[in-house]
Parts: sequence; C-alpha cells; structure tokens
Amino acid sequence: MLTSSVITLSVFAPNVYVALAFFAIAYGALAFTAASIWALPGDVAPSPAHVASIGGIQNFAANIAGIVTTSFTGVMLAITGGSFVVPLITAGGICLLGAVVYMFVITEIEPLKARA
Repeated sequence: MLTSSVITLSVFAPNVYVALAFFAIAYGALAFTAASIWALPGDVAPSPAHVASIGGIQNFAANIAGIVTTSFTGVMLAITGGSFVVPLITAGGICLLGAVVYMFVITEIEPLKARA
C-alpha cells in the first residue's frame, strides 16, 4: 500500500513517460496488495463454510469503493475543468491511509467467532 501511493507523484511528473512509470509502479504494488487481501477471508473465517460469504462481502465493499471512486473522479474533473490533480492526490492519500491501517490498526489476524 505504501508503494502504491506513488501514484500521487504522477501529478508532478515532467512528462507522460514518467507519469506512466509511476502508474505502473502503483498498479503493480496494488496487485501484490490484492493477493494478500484476498487471502484474508480464509484466515478470518470461523469455518470453511464461511470463507465464500466473507469473500463476497469483501468483494461487495471493493465494488462500492470502485463506484465511489469513479463518481468522485468524474465530479472532480467537472469542477476543475478536466484536471486529475485532486483525484490522484486523493488516491495516493487513500493508499497511505490503507497502509497505516494495516500497520497500526490491524494487530492480529485470527478466525472470527461464529454465533450459534
């Protein structure tokens, strides 16, 4: 997540090739992050029967985030006259926030307790 925050630097890139390099680094880092995140349902499920349900909830939340992000980007483009500065800085900030949460908030990963 920390590495993916370099997407913010693409705003300050001197040319399109440097900006594309920052995008490639950010999206490559997110691919590593996604692999780790998709392993979590199996780690936190109270039983093997719950893994798919937790994965579905996780996928639902990710899709909601995708809807909000694209809507936010469109609104910011309309407000700023086509500038991607605000959306890219926001994306980098969210990546940093995600890294902080995983480093300092999530301390132990253990199976959830199932209700009877």
